[in-house]
Amino acid sequence: MDIRIYGNDARLGFCRDYLIKKNVWIAGSIRLLPIPTTKDGESLHGCKLSICDFLKECAAADVVVGYGIPRDFRCGLADRGALALDVSRDEEYLCENAELTAIGTVGRILTEEKAAPRELSVGVIGYGRIGQRIVRILMFLSGRVTVFTSKTDLCEELCMLGVSGVDSLSIDSSLTSERLSSLDILINTAPARLIGERAAEALSSVRVIELASGDNIPEGINVERLASVPAIMYPASAGAALARSVLRMLGGERDKNGSFDRGGTI
Repeated sequence: MDIRIYGNDARLGFCRDYLIKKNVWIAGSIRLLPIPTTKDGESLHGCKLSICDFLKECAAADVVVGYGIPRDFRCGLADRGALALDVSRDEEYLCENAELTAIGTVGRILTEEKAAPRELSVGVIGYGRIGQRIVRILMFLSGRVTVFTSKTDLCEELCMLGVSGVDSLSIDSSLTSERLSSLDILINTAPARLIGERAAEALSSVRVIELASGDNIPEGINVERLASVPAIMYPASAGAALARSVLRMLGGERDKNGSFDRGGTI
């Protein structure tokens, strides 16, 4: 089988190995694109290959696997009869990826901090897939956790779980600033700037970890940016998760001859 990798993301190699072991067969090539596929909409992320040039390489029998494939890119693949699999549309994959991110983040904290989890006060901005899993792991380790979330109805629910919930709409208030200054660690999982200048002053002695992409933390704060945690810390597990997503998405596409249908996007 012809499986081609684009970029230097380590998980793609493990994904390829997993698919080979599963004896996946298609008439053309499986092309594994970077995660995310593109950041500028013009070239493959981490590659010197433009999307336009990549499309010229594709054939009608190919399966192209990516994350966040832009609409124009998907249309270009469909025009060539290639099948585009966008794993960002696979909720099970997103959950597996979030789990690895949470485990890796907490694992890094445990290996670098001098205090045991029960003695750490950790704030988590955002309560999505990653935030929920980080909170769950920290609670299991008896950590003291505060969640800053825009979902105001969650604050009461969090309190019932033993977690302090704070409405992030007031994250820049003097009261919230006091809460921030009492933290040992603050982890941002929200792809938005929720910390204002007043709150920023309270973080001078707090370890701030950024997991979301974008410019979410005000200038002047020392930030640890942990990008692509699954790929860097657990590439084998992340690659297997990616391969399982590919298999799930291909599962419903076989035609009566046992081959996979072409020309669509999943």
